[in-house]
Amino acid sequence: IFFNGQSPTESDSVSKKEELIGSGFVLSKDGLIATNKHVVSDASSSYIVIDSKGKKYKVEKVYRDPLNDLAILKTASSPTGGFKEITLGDSQGLEVGQFVIAIGTALGEFRNTVTTGVVSGLGRGITAGSPFEGFAERLDNVIQTDAAINPGNSGGPLLNSSGQVIGINTAVAQSG
Repeated sequence: IFFNGQSPTESDSVSKKEELIGSGFVLSKDGLIATNKHVVSDASSSYIVIDSKGKKYKVEKVYRDPLNDLAILKTASSPTGGFKEITLGDSQGLEVGQFVIAIGTALGEFRNTVTTGVVSGLGRGITAGSPFEGFAERLDNVIQTDAAINPGNSGGPLLNSSGQVIGINTAVAQSG
């Protein structure tokens, strides 16, 4: 699932700015989508979910967690019987060295990108965002992986070897 942020232009024209801004995954057949809060942080924008087949769904409501980099989106239900939801796993049993898969929209351009790696560390604390751009937040107890995560992968699922979601792609260490 990929998101387009749409901000109306200042003119009265119908033209809108559309861009791929992140990733997400389906939590329920009725259209609940998980992503990062920073992917949908602009409350003045409207958002669209684009599925892997290119079908677009309007986001009706955005729920943002004020303490964690997490957002839940409610979309218009699919007229063809609903979305296919992903299976959630348990991150409590993770071990360093365990195989993981990251899915997203790498660089906001390459849809359905899949990278693999291992769990490099558990319980890490990071500062996500950029204090130079006016936003930064502290995230604790994160999963560190060496799977390639690029801008645009934010909000996509981090999966275990059984294909279950055990995390959400959030940040890249720029010094890494």
